Amino acid sequence: MTDVLLDVRDLDAGYGAVGVLDQFALSVGAGEIVCLIGANGAGKSTALKCISGLLAPRRGSIVFAGQDITRTPAHRIVELGLAHVPEGRRIFPRLSVLENLRLGAFLRTDSAGIAQDTDLSFSLFPILAERRHQSGGTLSGGEQQMLAIARALMSRPRLLLMDEPSMGVAPLITARIFEAICALNRQGLSILLVEQNARMALSMANRGYVLETGRVTVKGLAAHLATDERVKKAYLGG
Repeated sequence: MTDVLLDVRDLDAGYGAVGVLDQFALSVGAGEIVCLIGANGAGKSTALKCISGLLAPRRGSIVFAGQDITRTPAHRIVELGLAHVPEGRRIFPRLSVLENLRLGAFLRTDSAGIAQDTDLSFSLFPILAERRHQSGGTLSGGEQQMLAIARALMSRPRLLLMDEPSMGVAPLITARIFEAICALNRQGLSILLVEQNARMALSMANRGYVLETGRVTVKGLAAHLATDERVKKAYLGG
């Protein structure tokens, strides 16, 4: 693996008295796409929330770019270069596309750079340029997903966490989104991907982890996981 950008070790987390993650461990190397697959309720979204600072873990450590961020506030984690595209998009429905993008850059003060990154978002997802003055809530599900990704990119992250980008999205738009993910990765962006379409996730990732009831049970090169009989039977319809 290349230089480690994200290193998560022995993470326990949950909600109230309910435990979700149990000694969860994962790493992402610089320039990698790493996928995290598992059944609904396995703890995938909880893992991403812990990494991005939205949920405090009960124990364990999270190190990003050599800095311990285990107890770091979410806004500070964004400043450090880690952005999260949450499940369900979570855009601001009453704000325009352009206003949503500007909120993605709320920690930045470089007006010229913000304008440049807005143009880059529009080149990545041209439909957003056409809809720039349209309120986010009037976009289709796929367009909202594009907006959520573009908004996260406005913080200029080194690592992008993506939670179920294909959920509720038409197949043609899903293909466009995954083309964009691959293009961003070729430009050097590291990506940690949670995705319900395990076959697609493994086809584009360098490495993968399988999460079952809060624990990583299988991990390795994505190509190897795609041929692992346990993974095929449970997640690939084989």
